[in-house]
Amino acid sequence: MVNEDILKNDRESIRFRRNSNNLVVLGTGVILFGFWGIIKIAMNFIFGIELFTEADIEELGEYGMVITLIILIIIMAVDVLLRLHTGLRARKEGAGGKVSASYVVISVFLIIGSVLSVAIVIESIFSLKEDAIDSFLSLFMELTSLALTIELFISAISVRKYKKKLERGK
Repeated sequence: MVNEDILKNDRESIRFRRNSNNLVVLGTGVILFGFWGIIKIAMNFIFGIELFTEADIEELGEYGMVITLIILIIIMAVDVLLRLHTGLRARKEGAGGKVSASYVVISVFLIIGSVLSVAIVIESIFSLKEDAIDSFLSLFMELTSLALTIELFISAISVRKYKKKLERGK
């Protein structure tokens, strides 16, 4: 189906090929942003940057800190797995493979999570809780991840609509 389309140069076919290529590239980006959170925390440990303030440690206590770290690890693992699933499926569909729509649905949840992350980073900038440079870097990364995931979602919907149109036409 996809290979037959390569000879067509009408507007829809060109858009389909561009969006298919976008899925491959954006899928890779979504996967890489999944690992960005892990890299960021690893860099904090490497450079001795505290994840929690003294007040947080005092308020939570030793048991609370362990629970908080476990929850943080679980959240990061789920985020990486969701991004890995979404990115790999987007890449497969962009390369002409047949995949379920699960990655499109998951991308909506990733978008919602990114919007929440952007809001949290903006709040931290205005409350002056963290270093300004670190906060603006985090904001830049979160906005980039958000834009990338939105673009992946749009490309996926476009590719899927085009494929459905072709299937109906045959």
